[in-house]
Amino acid sequence: MQKLMGFSFVDWLIEVGDLGQGPGLWCPLHIVLMVLLAAWLVACIFIFRKYKKFAASFTKVICILMIAFRVFRTFLLIFSGKMGVIEALPWHLCHIMAIVFPCFYLTKTKKFFLPIVCVTLFGGILTFIFGDYYCYNTLSFLQLESLFLHFCMPTAVVGVLATGYFKVKTEEIWQIFVFLIMLACYAEIGNTLVKGANFLFLRENGLPFNLFGNAHFFYTYIVLILILSVCFTLPIIVSGIVKKHKNSKFRNSVRQKCCNFDK
Repeated sequence: MQKLMGFSFVDWLIEVGDLGQGPGLWCPLHIVLMVLLAAWLVACIFIFRKYKKFAASFTKVICILMIAFRVFRTFLLIFSGKMGVIEALPWHLCHIMAIVFPCFYLTKTKKFFLPIVCVTLFGGILTFIFGDYYCYNTLSFLQLESLFLHFCMPTAVVGVLATGYFKVKTEEIWQIFVFLIMLACYAEIGNTLVKGANFLFLRENGLPFNLFGNAHFFYTYIVLILILSVCFTLPIIVSGIVKKHKNSKFRNSVRQKCCNFDK
């Protein structure tokens, strides 16, 4: 096959061969993409809240695209011979959520949807920030597909929250931790079946840092999960308190007016 820029189309498609050494994390491209993601999500919040029918349709399209691209990626890796069938199955967090979230949304399943929404949002964003997209000088198809996916995941979450399709209930927060345990157990099955695998980064630290020195990196994961859970639920709790206060104030005002009228 003809070589382009020192590597073949197949090299680029399935990320093999010499694609050149990349600049790594926090390079200018990485920073620009993070800024674009943040700006995109903010814009989506305002647009989706104003045009809810459009947001619902847009979210549906995103969900279909996520499944389609992930299925194509899986078959590509299998038929190219880069991965075996078991290894190519959805074991990593974002691969799992790119299928689970759309299945819940497209089937209008809201029961146990809270942990799906939370993990999809923060899992997508964290992987986008700390991903290994820039280890090569040229972004391969697999990396471009992954970047696209990690734009889609938080966008879909914004879609279901901004339109009011799904409302977070604080009494269901416990579901997040149950779901994380389920994910860890599932990923560990993959780590057992696939030699040298590190699905869900359970065998080796998937973050570029460790908060507790030489201590087990799981402690860092626990702290990060708690912080993200608070970040996800705190705005909901504060909003509920403010709304309750306003409703109470409104009822008191109405009651006072009624009392004055009776007099």
